[in-house]
Amino acid sequence: MSDGKDQDIKFFKIGMLLTAFIIVILGGIFVWNKYFKEPEEIPQAKPDVTERVLEVEGLTEEHILFFMADSHISLCDDRDPDLTEKAKARAESFKYNGFDSEDYFKNLIQESLNRRADVVILGGDIIDSAMYASIDVVKEQMQVLKDHETFGLYYCGNHDFEYGSEYYSQVAYDEYLPRLSEFHAAKSYRITEYDDLVIFAADDENNQISEEALEAFKEVMTKGKPVVLCLHVPLEPATEDTSFVEICKTTWGADENGHSRVSIGPNGCYMNETTQEFRDLVLSEESPVVLVLGGHVHFFHEDELNERTIQIVTGAAFEGKAVEVTLKPASN
Repeated sequence: MSDGKDQDIKFFKIGMLLTAFIIVILGGIFVWNKYFKEPEEIPQAKPDVTERVLEVEGLTEEHILFFMADSHISLCDDRDPDLTEKAKARAESFKYNGFDSEDYFKNLIQESLNRRADVVILGGDIIDSAMYASIDVVKEQMQVLKDHETFGLYYCGNHDFEYGSEYYSQVAYDEYLPRLSEFHAAKSYRITEYDDLVIFAADDENNQISEEALEAFKEVMTKGKPVVLCLHVPLEPATEDTSFVEICKTTWGADENGHSRVSIGPNGCYMNETTQEFRDLVLSEESPVVLVLGGHVHFFHEDELNERTIQIVTGAAFEGKAVEVTLKPASN
């Protein structure tokens, strides 16, 4: 009988040792995973912000500008039933790293708050079509900025008020642009003025500047303050550097004349008389414009429009791209 009892005790001890061994192994794995193993990077809709600092003659204080464009939010609900299928297809085309464009847009708004921007500039094509569900996202985020006492400036690109087949049409202007009225003024320009700076945003969604915007810009030129000009379609530099135009043509193709289809200038989109005069004023020796911010092309580019004016074109917000420009008083 004692042999059987001894055998039971032996098995019990072996079982206890095995249990202890397993506990030690599992505990070691837990400690390794928690404290030593490199964590796997979980994909997120992370903002990708390019930072620039610009010293400006005439400034008396610092201004932080957070600029984004081309988020192309494409959400649709039963308020716009005819656009459901198109909206789904467009939304899918603007997914990036598995995330929807609205995810990046919301995270960029939060990033602007984290960076304590003085003004957040939404530079066109924020929504891909004037659908109520897409507009609601922008309204919500504009309210977030307002709640944090951060000014949000919105102006149109070529997609914000399109609707189905209504693109650049009078119907689009008359029926669908008004849907943006809560955060987009009826005028074709917006002016934000500080004691030492003017931010002038002009709608150039059809590659042209309106006469109304031209006259307002002429008035701004008389104020004697540095000006930040915000456009959707960027300007072609007035220098011998043709790299921007060439990249535009490579990315988006050239028109029948071999010109860029996504920039404004002699080698870009056709300019009517008003747009030509506006561009000439912006690039003139008397121009107060120190910085031009643009979008539309979906890639980042920075160049000199002339000896006095820098242009920064942001990458697409649906990829999380944005630009932060800190304007500082000149040190000399």
